[in-house]
Amino acid sequence: MSDPGAGRVLIVSSPRSGSTWTLRALSCAEGASFVREPDNVDTAASVNAAVTRLGFGPYPVLESGEAAPQYAALWDLAFQGRRALRLRRGWGRRVTRAVFRLPRPIRDPLLAVAARGLGAVAPRRSHVVVSSVMAHFSVEWIHARFRPQVVVLQRDPLNIASSWLRLDVNAYDVHTRPAIVDRHLRPLGVEPPSQGASNVTLVGWWIGALATQLGSLLERHPDWILATHEDLCESAQVRFGDLYQHLDLTWTPETETYLREGGYIEPLFRGGENTFTTSAGDAAEATRVRREQVDAWRTRLTPAQLSELRAVLEGFPNRGWVRPRAGGVDPAF
Repeated sequence: MSDPGAGRVLIVSSPRSGSTWTLRALSCAEGASFVREPDNVDTAASVNAAVTRLGFGPYPVLESGEAAPQYAALWDLAFQGRRALRLRRGWGRRVTRAVFRLPRPIRDPLLAVAARGLGAVAPRRSHVVVSSVMAHFSVEWIHARFRPQVVVLQRDPLNIASSWLRLDVNAYDVHTRPAIVDRHLRPLGVEPPSQGASNVTLVGWWIGALATQLGSLLERHPDWILATHEDLCESAQVRFGDLYQHLDLTWTPETETYLREGGYIEPLFRGGENTFTTSAGDAAEATRVRREQVDAWRTRLTPAQLSELRAVLEGFPNRGWVRPRAGGVDPAF
């Protein structure tokens, strides 16, 4: 009997860890497609008490086997290669909003049937690569239900922090929500930050806490893969070759071109919309651009920010890394 999860890949990382670049590199494989962050919808509205019916809030907390029909329908569609809830305009957006205004007893079965129906008639993709920056506390639920191969992507916490501070990114209520702090973080020895902590301290704490959670997931799932953003940047051909091999992906001319000429792709937020910048050029230029990412924090953080961040990160088991960087892809392979 074939594995129902065959061909499904889920990349889990904290925001600004290079998941978009990694996602697109893997989706250049033969017969592959990608879905970027299907669960990252209306997150701020949910935290600010303006809850919409189009999102699940940031960092959903779900245990394996827990009933979550709406969330299941979203991931069912994602692993079909469809971006549910990401329609911005037109009739599709209007229909989606209408469906989510229905009472839950009607809505949830309808969504489940719709997702299954689309899966039955849609062309099957040999590989679908999906990324999430919100699944730290629900990825085991996703894995138990859909059986994807899971890649945990880590990045130098100082690089993540420099991006968070530059773009005003935050982890919402991760530091105050009891379902996260009491059920997940305190058992790992992570206490919430003190009240009145500065924004820099909060950013360092959020990054360290989320990395510690991902590290605990790898301990429980030794078959999950750990990849390091800096290693992918420094040795793109070799390290992506490793990932392709262990994910059973087929290297293509498109992959070669993407890595040789694409440089580095980074999502930027402009006017509320996600746009993408890419540094294109020849192989030498692409290599230079990627290597700049490794030490980007050196030019983005002030001495005061750097000192404060290091003091906060010292309080976490791996100083804000998921696992200490050893080079290459962690043989959880």
